[in-house]
Amino acid sequence: MEDLRRTCFFCAERIEEKKTLEHIIPNSLLGKLSIKEKTITGQKETQYSRIKVPAHSTCNSGFGSDFENRALELLEDPDLLYESITNEEDGIAMMYGPDESDTAIITTWLSKIYYGLFYYDLISTQDDDWRNICSSVIANDNFEYVRRSYKNGHGFQLPSSLYVFKTNNLDTDLTTFIEPSSILLKVGAITLILCISDGYLTKNYLNGDTLERLRKNIQTEDETNINFPSHKMAFAEILALRSCIPKTPKFVTSDNQVINMSLSTMVSNPGEYYQINDDRYKEARIEILGKFGIKLG
Repeated sequence: MEDLRRTCFFCAERIEEKKTLEHIIPNSLLGKLSIKEKTITGQKETQYSRIKVPAHSTCNSGFGSDFENRALELLEDPDLLYESITNEEDGIAMMYGPDESDTAIITTWLSKIYYGLFYYDLISTQDDDWRNICSSVIANDNFEYVRRSYKNGHGFQLPSSLYVFKTNNLDTDLTTFIEPSSILLKVGAITLILCISDGYLTKNYLNGDTLERLRKNIQTEDETNINFPSHKMAFAEILALRSCIPKTPKFVTSDNQVINMSLSTMVSNPGEYYQINDDRYKEARIEILGKFGIKLG
């Protein structure tokens, strides 16, 4: 653990000079949302402002100027960000490299938060079982790749399905899932959900009219009861679907390009969304909703 505390979260190289500590959630955003002293509950309760990881000052500032500051700028206008991401939802590229789209910026930023949370817990927890779980996330090949891609100036991302929703509820929320690897970040009225490194498998099945039906269902629940956690209902639906897709993400990577092989295998579609009769889907949906404290009639 001492070695990890002297290892840069961004580039994986040892920090020889005085290390800096990078806020996983930007301090400016915490202040704007008035949640610096509020706690995120996982294996333990931790104030948002205390969640930091070791980093070289150059790596820290580089990620801030290249990606984080741009993500925060996008969040300044939630309506425009929502429109931008929804407009970029069409199309799934098999071969791609770094790009400047809003989807790429938000995906990079959310990926950094996801891995940062587990990195922080890995170097701070006293629970051996949880340390082993966190270690499995950080030791994953996907994290090794996103670190390498950052060093090459490409950001923290592999092909990952990004979704955006709107609610009337303005509360802040942050939730992660280990399997399938996913993160939800709710900032005011906008909810961002990212299926980490899923090879666009989820996006391949949940898009177009089916995605719009989900958004309308979430909107209906939200309008019926503003205190209902409709954003987590959306998260549960997406997680349940992802867990039932009978494919495994597969990538071929180089320093500046990713070939996404995840969609090339001939495996049966799990069914049109909302018409899935697979018992696994129903069970997964109920289980995940239960973890969020949601019971539907």
